[in-house]
Amino acid sequence: MILSEDRRQCYQELQQALEQLQRTAAQDNLDRAALAIEYRKVQQFFGNQIMRAESDELDGSETPPEQSYLTEIHKQLRLLGTDVTFLQASRQPATAKARQTAAIARLNTLIGYCGALLQKNSDSSGPAQMQNK
Repeated sequence: MILSEDRRQCYQELQQALEQLQRTAAQDNLDRAALAIEYRKVQQFFGNQIMRAESDELDGSETPPEQSYLTEIHKQLRLLGTDVTFLQASRQPATAKARQTAAIARLNTLIGYCGALLQKNSDSSGPAQMQNK
């Protein structure tokens, strides 16, 4: 799987935005409103920069691995939105902590997907493909 330079850069930017969101989510005195705003920015970036471009650039028959990752990232982002909404609505400290932990775990998954996509891209673009096997 070889991503165009533009798409690779988009995934790197998404990964960086998710890492920033994770840092925000992991704060002890979490600002729930700021987390929600930051989440919406990440979701908008994904929708505008990756999903919109996906319909123009991706040929499903040529890049099924990227399509699979896109599907999973899209699903996990929607679920993260639910986590953030529930976190904002939680009133009990224990419930808020559980929701915060769930959001951080989901962010770990999303960051992992971006990393795997970028790693697969670099593996398929050179002789390093067999390095990790």
